[in-house]
Amino acid sequence: MAYARLVVVWRWGLRVAAVGYPLALIAVIAAFRLVGDDWWVTITALYLPRLGWAIPLPFLTAALMIDRSWRWLSTQVVALALIVFPLMGLHLSFERAAIPGGRPIRILTFNIEFARAGIDNVMARIREADADLIVIQESGHEDTGAWRAGLPGYNVDKNGQFVLASRFPIEERFDPPHVIHRGLPRTPHFERYRIATPGGPIHLYNVHPISPRDSFGTLRGEGLRYEIMSGRILRPATDDVMSSAALRGAQLQAVVADAARSPYPVIIAGDTNLPGQSRTLTRVFHGYRDAFADVGFGFGYTFPTTKGAPWVRIDRIMAGPRFRFLACRVIGGAVSDHLPVFAEVELLPAPG
Repeated sequence: MAYARLVVVWRWGLRVAAVGYPLALIAVIAAFRLVGDDWWVTITALYLPRLGWAIPLPFLTAALMIDRSWRWLSTQVVALALIVFPLMGLHLSFERAAIPGGRPIRILTFNIEFARAGIDNVMARIREADADLIVIQESGHEDTGAWRAGLPGYNVDKNGQFVLASRFPIEERFDPPHVIHRGLPRTPHFERYRIATPGGPIHLYNVHPISPRDSFGTLRGEGLRYEIMSGRILRPATDDVMSSAALRGAQLQAVVADAARSPYPVIIAGDTNLPGQSRTLTRVFHGYRDAFADVGFGFGYTFPTTKGAPWVRIDRIMAGPRFRFLACRVIGGAVSDHLPVFAEVELLPAPG
């Protein structure tokens, strides 16, 4: 009798866990979408490897198979779909053909990590893409002449960490004003360029808002276990994470606010420091198409390459309504802690 009762408890517990697992994943997705960058816990979780949410999956699947609860395996199929698509960000899009007579523009965005792997290696990787517009973040002390020498045939503009190399004339670079964060002026971390393309002038934004890396280092402190046990994790370190997220959102909001006033078609490219499922990403870039989400295939992870395979997609190429993406891919072979993103896009005729 006792054994039979244990079997019943086991089977019911297993089924509750089988159903509870996908429900828990739905709750996580909802927390990312609805809370996201407004709570330090969800902010931190957004940047962790999403594959970690799959840890219970093989154990629950094996237990259901041993129990011969075949119909209940459908719950794990649902869990797998939730992990692979919303959480891990799998895209199954395909390339498009250009409109006859159109001229696609080839764009590369790349955070080169101050060329720690050597500027010659970085230049070689960039030249392989054969892009018309090369959008660089975290350039170091290389001067404009070094970029021109490494990228012959391009018009080059360098200002601080930002570099633009263009096969088309760069008519203007605009340095934006500071954003105000917690009462203090802060660098907006973007540049705007007016470029004369064959289809007409466009505005290109090169963006790199503040990274969450330093705030996560403060949160980790002497080690996550020590910080939790000491109670320090509940004090100012969490405020650093929240402040960093708010500043990141303000910097990107400044980009979109400036772009809203543009009389030209807009492309935004760079290291956004925002992963998939970010509430800020969805809210700020509403109305912009993401190249990889539009025509990319796979996960498209770009960072970090220094810890094995990258697990988050934060480098993006986005465009406003006048553009139509044709192709997008992440270029492998690490010469930075980021991987470059390449896209082809065509500029559609103006209405009327």
